[in-house]
Amino acid sequence: MDELLAALQNVSSQVLPIAGAVALIFLCVLLKKIWALIDSLTATVKGLDPTLKKVDLSMEKVQAPLDTVVRYSHTMDKVHDKTAEAFGKAADFASENIDNIKDFVQEKISKGEDSVEDIIAAAEKKIEEETGNE
Repeated sequence: MDELLAALQNVSSQVLPIAGAVALIFLCVLLKKIWALIDSLTATVKGLDPTLKKVDLSMEKVQAPLDTVVRYSHTMDKVHDKTAEAFGKAADFASENIDNIKDFVQEKISKGEDSVEDIIAAAEKKIEEETGNE
């Protein structure tokens, strides 16, 4: 057993320096490849710089029409809101005054002296008078 341990010590004392040198060589090769990779990445990024500048210019050109579209969109939203409000007020007015309009039209029809156009004109005039008083 002692002879085996002595032989292993002798072999390991000769193999370890050789294995260390081989490991250092592999480490140097690895570092060289990593350095080459970093250089190629740097060159690629530098090559992308003009492309990125062109993209920035294109984005600036596109931004103005997009701003215009946003302004028109906000305007259309305002128009929609005002239109909905106007129709709502008209519907409220009609629902509040439907009995008055119905009575007025029935009164004119029961008299039978006016034409349909005269009745409509008189109804419009009465509505204008009522809305002018409010």
